[in-house]
Amino acid sequence: MIQKFSFLLLLAAAMVGCAGSDDAPSLVAATGTVFYEDKPVAGATVTFQVENAPISTGLTNAEGKFTMTTGGRPGVPLGPAKVGIAKVTATQQDMTAMKPEDMQKMQMQNKGVTPMAKPEIPEKYGNPEKSGLVATLDADGGKNVFEFRLVD
Repeated sequence: MIQKFSFLLLLAAAMVGCAGSDDAPSLVAATGTVFYEDKPVAGATVTFQVENAPISTGLTNAEGKFTMTTGGRPGVPLGPAKVGIAKVTATQQDMTAMKPEDMQKMQMQNKGVTPMAKPEIPEKYGNPEKSGLVATLDADGGKNVFEFRLVD
C-alpha cells in the first residue's frame, strides 16, 4: 500500500513538473560585454527585464563578458528589455568572517555606523527602470550580442 502511494505521489510530482515547463517562456541566447571607463568590468551583475516575463541575469567574467540565464535556463525572453548593471565592492574586511567583538570594535571606531559596500560603477545603472540601458532581443540569438559602455 505504501509503495503504491509513493508511486502515485512521484507520478503526480512528475506531472506537475511537466505542466510547469509548458508555462515557461521561450528563450533566446543573449551575451555581451560591460565596460566602465573603457575597461572591462569583472563581477558585475547584469539584469534584463522584459515586460511580463521573469527577470534574466548574468555575471561578468574577468573580460567583462556575460551570458544571460532566466530561471536557471540559458537565454532571455524575446522583446525589448530594460537593462540594469550593478557591482559593489565589499568593505575593507569581509564582515561575514568577522568575530562579533571585531564587528563591535569597528562600529565603535565608526561611531556606531557599520560601513556598507560601495558601488564600483555609478549606482544609476543598477536599476533597470532608471538606467537608460536597453536591449532588444531578436529571435535569432546570434544577433543578441550587446556591449554596454558605462560612464559617470
